[in-house]
Amino acid sequence: MLAVCGTIVGEAAAQAQPFGQETVQTRPPRYQRAPNPAYRHNHSHAHAHPHNDGRVHDHQDRHPEDRHFGHAHGIETEFLFGFIAGSDTHHRGEKTASIEIVGRIGKRDGRYEAFSKKLEFVYGIADSFNAAISVSAARHRIVGVTGFDDVNNGLAFNGIGGEFRWNLAKRTANGIGVTLHFEPVIQRHNELSGLRGRKYGAENKLIFDTELLKDRLFAAFNLQYEVERVLEAGGTEWEKGSKLGLAFALTGRVAPNLYLGFNAQYQRAYEGLLFGEFTGEALYLGPTLFAKIGDNGFLSLAWNRQVWGEEAGGIARLDLANFERDLFRMKAGIEF
Repeated sequence: MLAVCGTIVGEAAAQAQPFGQETVQTRPPRYQRAPNPAYRHNHSHAHAHPHNDGRVHDHQDRHPEDRHFGHAHGIETEFLFGFIAGSDTHHRGEKTASIEIVGRIGKRDGRYEAFSKKLEFVYGIADSFNAAISVSAARHRIVGVTGFDDVNNGLAFNGIGGEFRWNLAKRTANGIGVTLHFEPVIQRHNELSGLRGRKYGAENKLIFDTELLKDRLFAAFNLQYEVERVLEAGGTEWEKGSKLGLAFALTGRVAPNLYLGFNAQYQRAYEGLLFGEFTGEALYLGPTLFAKIGDNGFLSLAWNRQVWGEEAGGIARLDLANFERDLFRMKAGIEF
């Protein structure tokens, strides 16, 4: 009897300690559960939820360190449409530094070239309100153009400006974004003639945009109102002018981080700040390109050509007194 008991005890000890002094126990992991469809994560939810890494992720699997955390849309549309603005605003605390170069070329005769360069810093005061400050430089080369003095200015400091954007309605996958845009400037040159002086102006826009196909096709519409007061050096009377514009843009994704589209702009020019005497109108069409560069950079390119227009009292097909034949725009920046 003792022998049998000793044998059983010895066999049990051998089974409990097959690896020397270590005891190996096997049982199902405490927190392992069978898959249950009712508890699977659905990334289409609009609310944040915890993942297995212990951090909170939003509906697009972004963690709190991502500057887009908690926001419904993917690509930001502010610079997506070339000359036409998108409705998206920077998130709170987000910053962007950018450089913008705009060229306006071509009158009815002679040589007309006007270039402006702007360095801008934008800060997201709130998710729905952004503010920016900028400095600008200008260069004009005007030779033999009827109605203009000959000017040959090198690139020179031209003034300062600001920008304020208030998002009234957030753009969603099935909705329309709406933003008010106000951009005042103080400049040292007449933008049209290139002559030295003082200029106070503002470019104001009511912006609408929408996502026609998720992450692939976008459209935007701008209602534009520009005003300016200019006193040229040696002059005694302020020139006042205003412009009213309607602009439309469409752009689509053709490759990862690359979008191609087109702009259409119709503008009317007036004397006076509140649409006084009508002086001319112009219609512009042209292509656009937008590219995301890395995680934080972007490049926007646009070219518009005047395809139809009419100067008040004139018979020519285009208005090349108040407007230019070709418009070029390049904007590049980095978000941080």
